[in-house]
Amino acid sequence: MTIIKLMTYIGIVALVVTALTIYLKKSKNYGITYLQHFAGILFLVSGFVKAVDPLGTAFKTEQYFDAFYYTLEGTKLSFLASIFPFLNQYVNAFSIGTIVLEMMLGVMLILGVLPKLTSWIFLLLMLFFTSLTGFTFLTGYVPPDANFFEFSKWGPYVDSNMRVSDCGCFGDFIKIVPKTSFLKDIFLLIPAILFLMYHKKFHTLLTSGARLGITIASFVAFMFYCLNYTYWNEPSIDFRPFKEGVNVREQKQREMEAEANRPVFQVITPKAGGESITLSSEEYAKRWKEFPKEEFDIVQQTGESEMEHSKISDFRVTDKWDEDVTEQILSDTGYSLMIINYKVKLDFEDKQVEVADTTFAPVDSMATDSLATPAIVSIKKTIENMQIPKFMPEWVQLYNDKITPLLKKAEEEKMSACIIFGGLSTEQINLATKTLDITVPAYQADETILKTIIRSNPGILLWKDGAIIKKWHINKAPEWKEIQEYMK
Repeated sequence: MTIIKLMTYIGIVALVVTALTIYLKKSKNYGITYLQHFAGILFLVSGFVKAVDPLGTAFKTEQYFDAFYYTLEGTKLSFLASIFPFLNQYVNAFSIGTIVLEMMLGVMLILGVLPKLTSWIFLLLMLFFTSLTGFTFLTGYVPPDANFFEFSKWGPYVDSNMRVSDCGCFGDFIKIVPKTSFLKDIFLLIPAILFLMYHKKFHTLLTSGARLGITIASFVAFMFYCLNYTYWNEPSIDFRPFKEGVNVREQKQREMEAEANRPVFQVITPKAGGESITLSSEEYAKRWKEFPKEEFDIVQQTGESEMEHSKISDFRVTDKWDEDVTEQILSDTGYSLMIINYKVKLDFEDKQVEVADTTFAPVDSMATDSLATPAIVSIKKTIENMQIPKFMPEWVQLYNDKITPLLKKAEEEKMSACIIFGGLSTEQINLATKTLDITVPAYQADETILKTIIRSNPGILLWKDGAIIKKWHINKAPEWKEIQEYMK
């Protein structure tokens, strides 16, 4: 699905609904009626594909807040920067509120509820969305070592400069490049302004009581739906690359091969001036003598991959020695259990620790054995105040109740199992395995990739031969019998 196709489908549906509205003699202005239905259906669709996975929008919002923080920090607006770490604490609520508001606006536009209020909310929301996508797009002109407000340092547009890679307007359903998303939002400002100017021309469907009842019922339903898939369940529809049934090993291999086979070509420009020509590597190898470097600038470029790059290409797991164990995990042909914990909340306690400072006598390497142990001259012990990490009791209890029994059962059944942490140091991972009294391998991976694999934190996955068989939210943690049902 592309944004053009989606907009076309929505436009056709809006046309059909508009015709029905006109047939029922409810329309006051054909153009406004069509725009009401088009914008309303668009907001319902874009809201729904995010409502199935509100945490995805929350993670995207975190990226925006972080980008705003680093942009404002060190400028005259630095006093505003501290707002964003504060807002990050409530990012789930912000995500749910935005999604519900978007879908509510869709319902209100289609029904014609409170035209003036609806028009104002629609305009303000579009201005908010346009500022987000506009900022994201414009950061493509800002080099990594420059601030957004240092306009004199802006340069050519480079994708990798963007502080947020995609807008998240349609969640993981459709990935839209920021420029396209920005232009989409500018386009939607047109109906937003027209709504404000001609809100008295809004069509209204049903009776005022029915419209109010549907609006309230929609709010309750949308809110419950979002809460359900934020806190209690995995996404109801999984648009992510790591969905159930996907063979991650095979897909990763295909993407790597496609990346390796990207076409390479040479862009050749005469130094004396004139048009550039582009040759494939094979063609250039035959004709390279025609383009001496004294007379031509030759730049090697790489074309697009035949296959779209997904997060699967970035899936990399390492052990505590930073050795890559990704292939080892994906090549396991049997069933295996994986626990993913992308973020662990740590507490720290102040503790006085005795530290020994040992002084050794110098060794004359010419006169003695080079392997001889140097003599200790003195040992000075000091007491230092240190912050010792410890895990939250509720986290330990969660593992003891729901996860550790599964891991121990897997060991009893001679089944492969592992835990993958995000954001922990090697020392903290060792402390975690000791605290939880588990003996399965504990690995580490990028937090963002782990969030893409499963939203639950921690989450439980059943794999076989590189494929994801089943995913469980921690609040729906399975008994061993349920896991066995998928091992047939």
